[in-house]
Amino acid sequence: AKVLTEFEPQVVGVTMWSLTYLEGVAVCKKAKSIVNNVITIAGGVHASMSYKKVMENDEIDFLIRGEAEDSFPLLMERIQNSEDYKDVSGLVYRDVNNKVIANNEHTLIQNLDEIKIPDYESIDLAEYHRKGYSLKTKLDKNAPVWLTRGCPYTCQYCSSPMLSGRAMRKHSPEYVTKWIRQLYADGIRFINIIDDNFTFDLEYAKDICRNIISLNLKDLAFGTPNGVRMQRGDTELWSLMKRAGWKAVCIAPESGSKRTLKRMKKGLNPDVIPGIVRDIKKAGLYVHAFFIIGYPGDTMEDLVDTRNLILNTDMDSFSLFIFQALPGTPVFHTLVQAGEITQGYVPTTESFQQTHGYVTPGLEGVNMKLFRFMTILRVYLKKPHKIVALLKTQRLSFIRDQLIHMFFKKSAQANSY
Repeated sequence: AKVLTEFEPQVVGVTMWSLTYLEGVAVCKKAKSIVNNVITIAGGVHASMSYKKVMENDEIDFLIRGEAEDSFPLLMERIQNSEDYKDVSGLVYRDVNNKVIANNEHTLIQNLDEIKIPDYESIDLAEYHRKGYSLKTKLDKNAPVWLTRGCPYTCQYCSSPMLSGRAMRKHSPEYVTKWIRQLYADGIRFINIIDDNFTFDLEYAKDICRNIISLNLKDLAFGTPNGVRMQRGDTELWSLMKRAGWKAVCIAPESGSKRTLKRMKKGLNPDVIPGIVRDIKKAGLYVHAFFIIGYPGDTMEDLVDTRNLILNTDMDSFSLFIFQALPGTPVFHTLVQAGEITQGYVPTTESFQQTHGYVTPGLEGVNMKLFRFMTILRVYLKKPHKIVALLKTQRLSFIRDQLIHMFFKKSAQANSY
C-alpha cells in the first residue's frame, strides 16, 4: 500500500502461481482501492491455466497466458495508444459489455535468441538480494536463467507442456555464454538454470558446461533447482557439471512405486534410480531428490515403496511433497470429472486458510505429515552421519509437534508409520 501510494502506477502486474493466487487477487484489489484508474494485469502459471476462473475477479482487468515477451509490451503499446487488443496473442480481457474475451493461444517464440538478455538494472536485481532472494543457495549474489523451453513428457501432475509447448527450444550456447559473462560482471556468483529439461538434449547440456569451463570464471557456481531428467544424463555429463561449478544436482523420481509412476505417466522405472544416483555421486555431486506422496490412487503400500526406495538409495537429501492438484493439469481434470474436487479448487497457502484440501480416497486415515516425518526420521537413523541435514531441512517446532503426536495420540496407521 505504501509503494502504491508513493509511486501511483498506471499499471500493476501480478504473477500468479496456484499457491499465491489469492494473494495476487488481494494485491490487485488493494491497487484498485488506492490508485485511481489503475490497470491490473495477471500472468503466470495459474493465471494461464485457469484464466476463466481468474477473470471472475473484477479486480483484474487483463490476463496474459503463457510466455509474454511479445504480448506484454504489445499490450502496453495498445493501452498507451487506446488501440484494439484483439490481435494480442494469449490476452484475456473484457469488452465494452463486460464480456470476457479470450484471444488466440499465446504465440511461442521459436528463436529464443531474439529475446534480449534481461535488463538487470531495470529489474533492480540488487534489491532482490537485499530482500533475501535465493533459490537453493546460501550465496547472496545469485540469479536465475532460463535456457531451454518446452517439455515432450506426459507427467499428469505438471502443466509445463501446456505452457511452453512440447517441442524443445533452446538459446544458443553463444547467447548463454554472453548472458553468463554479463551476470558475472555484475557480481553474480551463483546462477540457477531454472529449466524443466536442461539435460533433455544431452549434447547441448554438455556444450553449455564446456563453454562455462572455458570461461574460467573464478568462484562461479551453478544449480538446476527444478531438477534434471535422470535418464537424460551420463557419467560424462555429471563430470562436466562438476567441473563447470555444480556442487549439487536435483532429481525428481517422484515415487518409488511402479504403480504410482505408471498412473503419473512419468515414464520411469524406479529400479534404475539407485544406479544413477551412484553415478552422480561418483562425480562428486550432492544429490537431492523430489518425491510426491498421496498421489491419486496411492495406497499405503505405494507410500511404503517410496520410503523403501529412499532408504535403499544413497541420495544425500530429499523432499516429500504432499500431492496437490494444480489447475489445468491432466490429473486436475481427471479429479474434477470423478467428482473428487470442484472446478474451482485452488491449493492455497495456510495464510489464506486452505478449505478444499484434496485427500486421496483410501488414505483418509493416514496422517501424511506424520508419515513424511517418520520417513525422514527412519532415513537419518539409518544414516546418522546425515542427522545435521535433518536439522537443517526440518523446523524444530515441526519435529516437536510430530513427536508429541506420535507418543500421545493414537493412530490407526501407527504400525505403518
